[in-house]
Amino acid sequence: MNYRQNILATLAYYDVFDFPLKEEEVFRFLINLGRSLAAEGPQSTDFDEVKARLEELRNDGAVNFSDGFYYLFERDYLVPLRLKKEKIAKKKWKKVFCVARWLKFLPYIKAIFASGSLAISNTDELGDLDILIIVKHGRIWLSRLLVSGLLSLIGMRRKYNQKIAPDKICLNHYITDKSLLIPYKSIYTAQTYINLRPVFISGPQIITEFYKANSWLGEYILNFEAEELAAEKINMARGHNFLTKAKSKAGELILNTKLGNWLENMARRWQIKRIGKHKKQDPPGGRVVYNDEQLEFHPGSVEEEIIRNYEDRIKRLFSP
Repeated sequence: MNYRQNILATLAYYDVFDFPLKEEEVFRFLINLGRSLAAEGPQSTDFDEVKARLEELRNDGAVNFSDGFYYLFERDYLVPLRLKKEKIAKKKWKKVFCVARWLKFLPYIKAIFASGSLAISNTDELGDLDILIIVKHGRIWLSRLLVSGLLSLIGMRRKYNQKIAPDKICLNHYITDKSLLIPYKSIYTAQTYINLRPVFISGPQIITEFYKANSWLGEYILNFEAEELAAEKINMARGHNFLTKAKSKAGELILNTKLGNWLENMARRWQIKRIGKHKKQDPPGGRVVYNDEQLEFHPGSVEEEIIRNYEDRIKRLFSP
């Protein structure tokens, strides 16, 4: 296995985001260029091996190093830029956890994850706050309606027509606890989902189940191990206190009835009609999915552009 190329590929991918990496991040995000793990079973490399290879690359002048960060192409300004963005992200994280305290009262919320640039604290002042929400199977439409309504009430929801919405919550992805598999596979989605940061979980098993369901991440991430990554995420997460758990369960008792079924069906019909209208105005590309298992709203997604820029860097690095 060519660890040198895997390391360079990892630095190249994050270079697209202007994000230099610490050595432990290189190890955790390490790209599997061969994409052989799914067929061969779990494999990994040793952290000391990655450190040694990084040192070799640094001595060879193939990578740059400053203040504990590795990066490519002599872009020394990336280190102070990352530190600046981390300070901005700290303020945004306070707002996310504040919002999570409200959302925990709602029924059917199984987990809330920060996603995208926020998850790695690589955001600027104008950045919104992307989150992925896992909800109870059979209540995805009602859950979305309740979440959107609450965030609108407290003035924290990014609306459909807002191009820039600093510090607003972008409700762009819901899945259910019975549909944890993410079917859209790429280097972009793989890196996105290993970097999810839990903001709230109803119980630790939901994270374990999520990463077991998405074992395909090992095709793209060399050191991916579902149980180990889940344990790391569980240690980050915050759960219910007595009050939020009691009120959430009370809401579920009321809605686990024919009334709840009727509200779910009404919420589905109303939202599908609205989504259909919006979809006609969406830019080309991206992905919009809406069904009883998954709601994903990424019209005009940057995924293709990110992958294209990453591949351009790979050619630049590996061309003879």
